[in-house]
Amino acid sequence: MSHILIAGLGDLGSGLAEQLLAEGHRVSAIRRGQQAPVGVELYSQDLTEGAALLPPDPVDLLVIIMTPSEYSEEGYLKAYLRAPLTLLDSLAAQQPLPPLVFVSSTAVFGEQEGEVDELTPPAPHRYNGKVLLAAEQELSTRTLATVVRFSGIYGAGRHRQIDKAARLARGEDTLPAAQWTNRIHRDDCVGLLKNVVDGWLAGEEMPPLVVGTDNEGGRNLDVLQWLARQQGLTLAVPDQAPAGKRIRSQYIRQGHYTLQYPGYRDGYARVLADRQTS
Repeated sequence: MSHILIAGLGDLGSGLAEQLLAEGHRVSAIRRGQQAPVGVELYSQDLTEGAALLPPDPVDLLVIIMTPSEYSEEGYLKAYLRAPLTLLDSLAAQQPLPPLVFVSSTAVFGEQEGEVDELTPPAPHRYNGKVLLAAEQELSTRTLATVVRFSGIYGAGRHRQIDKAARLARGEDTLPAAQWTNRIHRDDCVGLLKNVVDGWLAGEEMPPLVVGTDNEGGRNLDVLQWLARQQGLTLAVPDQAPAGKRIRSQYIRQGHYTLQYPGYRDGYARVLADRQTS
């Protein structure tokens, strides 16, 4: 079986590690903390502070899933550019660099209008999208790579939209303008990453870019109204055409991965049920 190194062992990284371990792969990981799924060889460190401590034997695939310690331009530069480049420099001193899967964000598309997908040129306006795009480009020059751009992630522990819908229904918040909302369930993020990793490990020709999003999409107002109704509340919304970008994944459209939670209803229904039992 293969040896995979995951840099960034948060929610998505831990989920991916568990699936890879279940199939008999060897999984090493880097994170700032000490927690890791049973079976993971953990190298606890902060890559933003210097050279990486790495497994002594060869790595077949590298997965980078970073999270900034602060949401600022400096925080993003540390997490998405400096830390990964530190890791690649350290790994390159030990072995030829393996293929890389890098988790990015659809923020690199910027504030475009209409439908966007893997073929749409990025046009970031804010620092987060600009730094992520720079990281995508820099890392892809160092080794073979697939960049996975996720849209808004929801799932267990992510209740922002649920709480917002309740506040709106109670008149505690102002209804936003209608716009396209793009999301993907946490479990589908893990599933899609596993799909891409499997492709690399099987020696398939993998694309340089994959967009991870629920292709059904929808209006933000409709999602908020539905979430309010699931909580026994009533939220009236106007019949207003949505603005903004509607994100699509050609990779998913072409059948390379099947979403576990297409559309928002089943996914959010599970989130609501988990929340009630927690």
